Amino acid sequence: MYTLANARLFDGSTMRPGFHSVTIDGNSIAAIDGAIGGDVIDLGGMTLMPGMITCHFHADFFRFTLDQLFAGEQLGKEFPPGVLMAMGVRQCGILLESGFTGYIGAAASNDIDASLKIAIAENIIPGPRIRACSRHVGTTADLNNSRKWWQVYTEPGTDIRGDGPDGMCRVVREEIRRGAETIKIFAGSGHGIPGRFRNMSHDEMEMVIKTAHERGVKVRAHICHKDLILESIAMGLDIIDHGDEIDEECIEAMVKAGTYWVPSITFSKCAIDLGWASDEDKRDYEQVRKMLPIAQKAGIKILIGDDYSGSLRDILPDDPLDHQIGNYGREFAFYNEIEGLEPADILSWGTRNAGEALLAGGKGKVGVVEAGAFADLIVVDGDPLADMTILAKPQQHLKAVIRDGVRVIDRLPTPDASSCDVDRTQPILLNATR
Repeated sequence: MYTLANARLFDGSTMRPGFHSVTIDGNSIAAIDGAIGGDVIDLGGMTLMPGMITCHFHADFFRFTLDQLFAGEQLGKEFPPGVLMAMGVRQCGILLESGFTGYIGAAASNDIDASLKIAIAENIIPGPRIRACSRHVGTTADLNNSRKWWQVYTEPGTDIRGDGPDGMCRVVREEIRRGAETIKIFAGSGHGIPGRFRNMSHDEMEMVIKTAHERGVKVRAHICHKDLILESIAMGLDIIDHGDEIDEECIEAMVKAGTYWVPSITFSKCAIDLGWASDEDKRDYEQVRKMLPIAQKAGIKILIGDDYSGSLRDILPDDPLDHQIGNYGREFAFYNEIEGLEPADILSWGTRNAGEALLAGGKGKVGVVEAGAFADLIVVDGDPLADMTILAKPQQHLKAVIRDGVRVIDRLPTPDASSCDVDRTQPILLNATR
């Protein structure tokens, strides 16, 4: 047991007035401003807040480009499976070093999400709390299945396929057996993928969602066009990825259904800045920016996360979507530039909302600072609501990362160095920067 005292406290929704103490016992928060127990660490007015959670994460994405995909190259086959798993291990370390104590997978090859979750649970590697995702579930000859019939994929990488409701039922059940807690489908084009078409029939999408929900598993979809968005919401889709054509009608339906939204428009901004975006892409980007304040006011559960891979590193020396320490935290300041959004609301996208989605259907709470919640916390030197850019500067501002009550990164003063929960001589991550 130990107590973090004299802290500015962001509880996942708001910055509480004054200064507070939080007592941690085992892997949980025992009390806020209650009886202080164990060692007391004076934070001296630094901010204590929930660990951040990214909600559209590909642990094995590394420098893969859309050009390669359109040329027929198979995603998830860039390197042998062991090398892709090593990338996932590296990314887990980068997340912790960036102040992120959780991620919700958005598809990975080779059961990497599920394998990382086991390795972390068995204390083989340090890492964030994970909601494991399936591979991309699609159909024969769709946009992720090579249309060059003479180069058809013979073994699955990131993408797998089924056809018809029965085929989708089998695929979903197998992915769940392999550890998936979320099923990812590619419903159609959009968000950098040219054209306007759907990948899956209504019956196929409906079967995916029905089968997953029967077994307590959530479903997320790469889905951009309004007709498909409304169709999927009516089916019970849990998470909309991108949602480029979301409008007031979609927002009303999402509020009623409790649908989460991951806009992930950092990628769109990069494409526009590089001159790659079509006029349609530019309109979609502006539409999302326009809808975000409306969605927030309506009560939509918006989430942080994007397609990090480092695929622009050769073009942009400071690629904002590279897996590098601090990059994930850039999203908060990016969205804070949109008029009509408040810093506390944006920060809640990556804490309270994200924590609810991370443990959806399970037990316990994360993403909040309250008695009984899991102690996944960070200490930040500064006020992230006054300056959201500090969340992208962990080397200067991140003073502690607490994962399940254990101080996995500890740059705090302690009353007795021998009582520290971790060996400070052991780095979380080697060679995490360029």
